[in-house]
Amino acid sequence: MFNANDLRLRTARLELIAGTLEFERIESHSLTDLAKALRCTVPASWPPPLHDEQSQRWYLEMLEGDPRAVGWALWYFVRNESEASRQLIGSGGFKGRPQNGVCEIGYSLLPVHHQRGYATEAALSLIAWAFGHSEVDKVVAETLPELTASIRVMEKCGMRFIGNGKPEQGQQTVRYEVTRTDPMSRP
Repeated sequence: MFNANDLRLRTARLELIAGTLEFERIESHSLTDLAKALRCTVPASWPPPLHDEQSQRWYLEMLEGDPRAVGWALWYFVRNESEASRQLIGSGGFKGRPQNGVCEIGYSLLPVHHQRGYATEAALSLIAWAFGHSEVDKVVAETLPELTASIRVMEKCGMRFIGNGKPEQGQQTVRYEVTRTDPMSRP
C-alpha cells in the first residue's frame, strides 16, 4: 500500500507533502491532528484562500474514489527552513490525474506568506514532478485576470498565456500552459 512518506518534495525552503486519504480525513476533523501528522504548526488563519470546506471535500472524494490519485490531488506546503520552525503556509496541487497528456495545477498561500517566492518555488517543484511522469506533456493553470500575483507565478514557471479559461463562479478566467519541451525555470 501507499506510504505517505514516499511522496514528499523538497525545495530550498519548503517541503511539499502529498495529501493522502488519511491526511484529508484528519484535516476535516482536527487541525491539531493535522499538525501532528505533518510535523509542523498549523496557523490559526488556516486554511488559505480557495482551500475551503468545499475544496477539501472535493479532494477527499477524489482520493476515496481513486487511491492512485495521490500526488495528482492536494499537496501541503510546509515552510521548512529549520526543524524547529516548520509551519504550514499553503496548499496546491493538481485537479486530478492527467487526461490526454494534460494536468491542471493550482496553488494558494496564506496571505501573510505572499510575495516571498513560496508559490513559485512550490509550483516549479510540482510542475517538475508532473513532467517526471511520461504521460504528462502539458501543465495548465487558470486564474482570474485580476489576480496578477498568480499570473506572475505562472510566468515565472515558464507558462505562457493561451487564452480564456473556463468561467468560474460567473467570472471569466485566463489560461496558461507550459509543455514538456518549453524552457522553464527549475526549482
